[in-house]
Amino acid sequence: MKNIYKTVNINEIKYIIKNDNDLIQKFLHDKKQWNNSILITIGQLIKKFNLKHFLNIGCHIGTVALPLCKYIDKVTAIEAYPPTFKHLEEHIKINNIKNIQAFNLAIGDENKKIYFLNDKNIRIRNNTGGMHVITEDDISNKRLSSDIHSKKYSNEMKKLDDLNISNFDILLADVEGKEYELLKGATNKIKMHKPIIIMEIWNNNKRNIERMQTTTDEIINYIINLGYKLTKQFGDNYIFFPKEKFKNLL
Repeated sequence: MKNIYKTVNINEIKYIIKNDNDLIQKFLHDKKQWNNSILITIGQLIKKFNLKHFLNIGCHIGTVALPLCKYIDKVTAIEAYPPTFKHLEEHIKINNIKNIQAFNLAIGDENKKIYFLNDKNIRIRNNTGGMHVITEDDISNKRLSSDIHSKKYSNEMKKLDDLNISNFDILLADVEGKEYELLKGATNKIKMHKPIIIMEIWNNNKRNIERMQTTTDEIINYIINLGYKLTKQFGDNYIFFPKEKFKNLL
């Protein structure tokens, strides 16, 4: 029997609610825009700098990527977790959006197989936005809550540098602790295209709990050393501008 789900409309974008206990879907169910501050910020940047191509890594079910399709020429959306990616595809279809390209894979520092946290665990069951990518190395070194990992779903991790994705001028990344790995595998593309970067970077307290090998400052400095200036922080989100490209504005 086919499941019948509720659909809500927020700012002319339709969303399918599959689990109204899920943190993000509960927001949507209550007719609230998830990540509204980031959405507004990116919208302002698109308008101010006439940006053309938005790359969203870790886009979840599309609460930022889909609304921005109305304001920019092209959107590339990347989501690793297969059930969430399927949800994203359903949203693209019901909204009849044509200027978005979606990829079901993880972005990291090498090409390899990855797994995820157990979706039955209470931490994830009602917060799919917190789903983590888990590698064999994470499992061996007991990082990233790998004690509750599952091999029910697997996928591929790829380097952004190896993908046919180019000419993006703004990048939003939310990769749940894999920020350093993403950057290492995307360095050449970042140097080439010099996008504005908005990235969620886990704070050191969370990184220590998850036994991560890099600190928040190391990740920030990695981006700065690519020729960027940190211009704003709100919560765990950081905005970086390429200094050469925007030298008259910084």
